[in-house]
Amino acid sequence: MSRKVDSVKDINDSKEPWRLAVRIMDVWSIVNNKGIEHLEMIVMDSLGDQIQVLIRHDHLLKWKEVIKENMICIINNGSVYNNDFQWKVCDHSKKIVFLGGTTMKAIELQNIPPKGYFFIDFGEILQGKCKTDRLEDIIGVVSEINHIQSNTQGKKVVVSVVLKDLK
Repeated sequence: MSRKVDSVKDINDSKEPWRLAVRIMDVWSIVNNKGIEHLEMIVMDSLGDQIQVLIRHDHLLKWKEVIKENMICIINNGSVYNNDFQWKVCDHSKKIVFLGGTTMKAIELQNIPPKGYFFIDFGEILQGKCKTDRLEDIIGVVSEINHIQSNTQGKKVVVSVVLKDLK
């Protein structure tokens, strides 16, 4: 019999290894200013709890072609750290980092919900009820682009936009 899976909400740095049954909600690649790429993703368990995951550049080749959005899998032996990302995509205080001994296996499970969005109201943003380091889901439209600024090398672009609530 295989070992039972842990809940995402229970993840902390008091023990390792963790065994998670999760759906990969989103995956994205980040390239830093030195051209070094890493992957980040958000995973969710059957209870709807989410945690952010980091795959460092030294493990990128092993995982880049394997990981797919909406995939359901068992993840074993990731390392747990404080979630110190500048921008967080979930409320979990920890993050998981894939290491050399991390394993992941696709599985068939029906109890993990499909990708969902957790929309917040524009009013909550305007009233300051949202965390300033968290990315939130909103429904709106870009009504104006006011200012576009590039740095001297032309790599960094800053855009100021006005969003309009569609409610």
